[in-house]
Amino acid sequence: MNEWLDKKKNTAVGIGEEYGKLITLIILVFVCVGLALTILSISTVQKLKVSFLDVGQGDAIFIQTPSGKSMLIDGGPNNNVLAKLASKMSYFDRDIDVIEETHPDADHITGLIPVLEKFNIRQIILSRAQSDTKIFDDLNTHIKNEQAETHVAQSGDIIDFHDGVIIKIIYPSSNYVAKKNDTNDASVSVEVTYGDETFLLTGDLPSTEESKLISGGLTKNITVYKAGHHGSKYSSGELLLTYIKPEYSVISAGKNNKYGHPNSETIERLQKYSKEILSTIDRGTISFITDGRMMEVETEK
Repeated sequence: MNEWLDKKKNTAVGIGEEYGKLITLIILVFVCVGLALTILSISTVQKLKVSFLDVGQGDAIFIQTPSGKSMLIDGGPNNNVLAKLASKMSYFDRDIDVIEETHPDADHITGLIPVLEKFNIRQIILSRAQSDTKIFDDLNTHIKNEQAETHVAQSGDIIDFHDGVIIKIIYPSSNYVAKKNDTNDASVSVEVTYGDETFLLTGDLPSTEESKLISGGLTKNITVYKAGHHGSKYSSGELLLTYIKPEYSVISAGKNNKYGHPNSETIERLQKYSKEILSTIDRGTISFITDGRMMEVETEK
């Protein structure tokens, strides 16, 4: 009997030792995989991605920072922005850190309404301009319901994502008084900087106000410039372009739009001072990816 018990005991000890070795091996594998992923994460160059979404005749710019933070500037003229965001974000991601309305025109804010309905927004940057349209009222209702932190934009404001990406508001100033019948003049204009690369995004700001960007501390040379007001004749003036000399100029507009955007005179000015002009009409969504030193360009078409 004792002999039988000793045999069973030895068998159990052997099995325990084997399982113990297997468990130890599994733990070691998990530890090694974890270390490899950590090393890969550290060694992988972190990048900023700025996408000019093809939403038709309107503006919607999606910013994704190296640490995974996100910002949406304007939402375009309809809910097409949701499909465009879906192509840039994880299916399970329902958070956008910041949204900004440059000014309350329908082709910039309409798409923000479905965005507010679908996503959790942490901070909302507002224009100083007001509008008496139903779309603007609807947007304000959604903003109140969101209960996010809100802030009216003014020059000097900084959004720091703490991963090297800095967004600086350069227009309008704190003493700017919005005109009742001209919302374009109030367009919130920002610089997005990461390392050596800078983006200038001016909404529908007309050339009559562009000198205030320069006096407001605008960076001398810009990597990517979003042409004001969809390439309108009355934006992207000579004074601004001679100052910023952008490497890339991006036009966000819809094919065969009723406004004739982009204007041929504006195209001539942009060709004079830019190395390359890209339009959502011809290229679809246009994305710029940078590590702060080198720039890559991706387009849908």
